Amino acid sequence: MIGRLNQRITIQRKTLTPDLMGGAVEAWSDLATVWAGAKVKAGREALDEARMNASATVVFTLYSHSDVIEGDRIMWDSRAHNIRVIRRDGGQPLMMVIEAERGVAS
Repeated sequence: MIGRLNQRITIQRKTLTPDLMGGAVEAWSDLATVWAGAKVKAGREALDEARMNASATVVFTLYSHSDVIEGDRIMWDSRAHNIRVIRRDGGQPLMMVIEAERGVAS
């Protein structure tokens, strides 16, 4: 299994930081940088308000991290991938599978 975990990814979480005007600024902070397997599952294009938008679903396999949630994102290949589904396989409790989508809002 370790040979397939050949991609470096960073898991990030959205945080709110107070600004000087009494509001808050959204930012992404790194939770962990780990080795993972990555496989593009599906891609599509759609015309939205005269603009072509492309998105792709990527399946990441990595060693389990209990603090990862669906609101987090993965940075891979210099692009943000919004986490949609997290599966922790009962057959391999040390591993987790994450489906994430690139090219769409979180």
